[in-house]
Amino acid sequence: MAVAACLGSVVPAALAAGPTGDKATIALVRAIASNMNTRPGIEIVQSGYMTESSHVGTPNSFSYRWGFGGVPSGSVRATETITYVQLHGRVLWLTDVLRPAPCPKGQTCPPGPSIAPIELFVTTAAAFAGVVDKPHGVVGCFEHESFKSVPYRAGQPWWSAVGDYRPKVTRGNQTLVTDTYAWADGQHVIEIDSINDKARLFGASVFHVARGASATEIGFSFSQRDTVLSRSPGAPRVTRCK
Repeated sequence: MAVAACLGSVVPAALAAGPTGDKATIALVRAIASNMNTRPGIEIVQSGYMTESSHVGTPNSFSYRWGFGGVPSGSVRATETITYVQLHGRVLWLTDVLRPAPCPKGQTCPPGPSIAPIELFVTTAAAFAGVVDKPHGVVGCFEHESFKSVPYRAGQPWWSAVGDYRPKVTRGNQTLVTDTYAWADGQHVIEIDSINDKARLFGASVFHVARGASATEIGFSFSQRDTVLSRSPGAPRVTRCK
């Protein structure tokens, strides 16, 4: 069964200068980032960032888009679960599973049964995408994707200190770190990271993206939750679509 990828416009990766700002906060973020980069596997659950459209039929078709805040016609918001494996501080491979979120009240969404999850699989050498159309969350077949058409890359450290940092704030056993930077198109972003002081790990983040100069650069927010895995997961088996 063929899978036709119909990609929406792609936003370049966010550009962030620095790190600049509070030196103690920068030192803390670098230490926590280094700790995160030593872990064999990480899961990140993110909401408010991605949208998707997938239709299980003959042939299957799907599309996805990120970083704009709006929802294209025929698509729904998707919660994404990013799972990646690291070795020597660098990402070996990652999966990004997009699951349709419930349709908000008062909004017209595509029929629920036609929207299936989409899985992206990215290694240092290639990227793939496919519809999750088999039992137990399995993709029947994958199409090859350009690296320009996937939101994340493998081969580099995932965590680092970037942006302009304010002084850290401690609340109970959590430390909150705020930094600012800009998307590649110039939209201003405020990121607030929550650090678990006992575990010395990032736990969650909230991102507030300000409205940009053009009408399409709307303001929006999204969030993520970070979990260190007890062991490295296995990579998906890639069966190419015929």
